[in-house]
Amino acid sequence: MSPHSADTNGDWAMSLSELLRVIQFFNSSGYHCQAGTEDGFAPGAGDRTCAAHDSDYNPQDWAVDISELLRGIQFFNSPGQAYHVDCAHGTEDGFVPGPGDIICCN
Repeated sequence: MSPHSADTNGDWAMSLSELLRVIQFFNSSGYHCQAGTEDGFAPGAGDRTCAAHDSDYNPQDWAVDISELLRGIQFFNSPGQAYHVDCAHGTEDGFVPGPGDIICCN
């Protein structure tokens, strides 16, 4: 599984600049696909033909709501700003705050 789409450098940690990008989507009341950006998205309405941002999961509606934003803040506030994948335990977005091994189910 790939890192969270907010984690643009792929280091399995949520930096402040990465969290601020999610906040930007929250503040803009939506986002769309945009090639050439650091994460493949841009604020506001537009093309929705790519896979949705990982922060947009409940429901996946091309907008980041407050509960989805708070999930990103959880990752930022976890030890080492880390998160990992754990589909075995059924989290709402497939990620778990804190460092750990990637646990995927097939």
